[in-house]
Amino acid sequence: MTPLNKPVRRVTVDEYGYGRRRRKLVIALEKGDLITLREHGRRTRHTARLWDVYWWMLRCEADKTRMEKLRKLKAREAARFAERRQRAAERRLFRNNGK
Repeated sequence: MTPLNKPVRRVTVDEYGYGRRRRKLVIALEKGDLITLREHGRRTRHTARLWDVYWWMLRCEADKTRMEKLRKLKAREAARFAERRQRAAERRLFRNNGK
């Protein structure tokens, strides 16, 4: 691997944003393990450490997995409660028809 001694800048293929504000992004990998993003044609830059971006990506993956498990749990609980409501309604109906 080549060490990162000087900034490497690249422009994205797609544009981001909506309407007239759509712009391509310029991404720079800079010395000191930094990543910098800015809109093409603008001067405002946003810089983050690569480690922070990596950690954020890992957290997103973990959250996505956790949310999927919670959705399955919620669906099972909803099915269980629907079954309980159905049985209770049938008992009430049987009780009222029996009199």
